[in-house]
Amino acid sequence: MNFDDSRFIQVHHRNVWGEWTFVFDGIKLCGLRFQGGKTASSLKACAYAEPEAVGKVRGRNAQVYQQARRELNLYLAGKIKKFTIPIKIYGTEFQTKVLEATRAIPYGETRTYKEIAEAVGHPHAERSVGNALHGNPLQVVVPCHRVVSSHKGIGGYALGTDLKRKLLCMENAIQNELDLE
Repeated sequence: MNFDDSRFIQVHHRNVWGEWTFVFDGIKLCGLRFQGGKTASSLKACAYAEPEAVGKVRGRNAQVYQQARRELNLYLAGKIKKFTIPIKIYGTEFQTKVLEATRAIPYGETRTYKEIAEAVGHPHAERSVGNALHGNPLQVVVPCHRVVSSHKGIGGYALGTDLKRKLLCMENAIQNELDLE
């Protein structure tokens, strides 16, 4: 999904994990992207720092943005297990079903691409599930990092398998970063 249209509000935020971009359609979060690129030690912001572009969001939108920022920071600090921010998922019917099924995976658990394919009524569409997850516009909020390979491997991840391992370790879904090699 291309969020460059003027109806979308984009707000950049930095925390100890890296650079994030929140994308809003009205009062619903429709995109969350992680740019990374910096190590935690090189960042000059703490997990609860104010965003650089807070002036772009006003009124009800500012409240929703503050909630999204707070929930992301609390999740990454291991203090919450589920996002409650209102979201809007853009995509085909299949992509939407895949993202909703993925969103239902509980914190600290994983599912395989095959299990997600079966859950959305397309038991042989594992690759299509992977493609839908690769295009997930709501990284972390829709936890595609919780979907792993049926062959005990970690599977792919649009943000890189190192970050996927780190998130799964943080959630105790795997015991250490060497699991699911």
